[in-house]
Amino acid sequence: MTIVESAMERAREIGNGVPPGPSVNLTPLQRPAVTPLQPHGRIRPQVIRPNADECRENRLLMSATAEGDNGAVAAYRVLRTRLLHRIRAQRWVTIGVTSARPGDGKTTTVLNLAFSMAREKNSEVVLLDLDMRNPSVCKTLGVEPPRELRDFFERPSSPDNLFFSVGVDDLLIAGQIQASTQASELLASSRFEDLLSHVQQNTVNPIVLVDLPPLLSTDDALVLAPRLEALLLVVAEGRTDRSELERATELLSEFRMAGIVMNCSTERGGRYDYDYGRTSYRR
Repeated sequence: MTIVESAMERAREIGNGVPPGPSVNLTPLQRPAVTPLQPHGRIRPQVIRPNADECRENRLLMSATAEGDNGAVAAYRVLRTRLLHRIRAQRWVTIGVTSARPGDGKTTTVLNLAFSMAREKNSEVVLLDLDMRNPSVCKTLGVEPPRELRDFFERPSSPDNLFFSVGVDDLLIAGQIQASTQASELLASSRFEDLLSHVQQNTVNPIVLVDLPPLLSTDDALVLAPRLEALLLVVAEGRTDRSELERATELLSEFRMAGIVMNCSTERGGRYDYDYGRTSYRR
């Protein structure tokens, strides 16, 4: 059995009810299957129009109807639907998205997944860029955030004005441009739980996607992993080395896996072919 197959098998076992390892902690956001309460006060994001050329160059699917993107949009719909089945069955709210190394496409994947989930219109999708040493969400969109997310972590302050919209309904984004050299210490603080609590109280039926640092570059992802309900691993065919994948899956073995997304697959399959490189999902 290959490393990828082993990781997929573990994800299937978790999906079939096998409990995670003893070190997994559930976040305060995990809730029973009841009709969600109305929020105390809805988050009102600042609308920022992204740079269309940069979005196109960075392979972002800002529109579900853009000419030439039908195959890519359909592929992300499949990814969205399969992941949402697991999220709703397990009552997850917080999903971390990581990779073994930089360059595997995790930020592109989490942005396109966020767009697709928001278009389903059954949840408010919140995307947090917590790859603080190399923040990429705002850079990939070509926008300046109204307020740097690291500002909230670095000093006692309100989460007001953190969130912005890029014109996709039901999608809130918080990120930063400037890197932080003390990311591990900031992420280890209780400010992360404060931010999640603010999101829970001011959104309806939220799904929180967290863009995490690569697993093998820093310990930052492992600081947050026990405080998230599941993790999604992004790998790139032809880029992610087998030894790196083995180390990454070993590090993830103690946590719940939502699944594995493979970018740049050479496998082709009918209507889901597209020039961005195939994206496939396994659990």
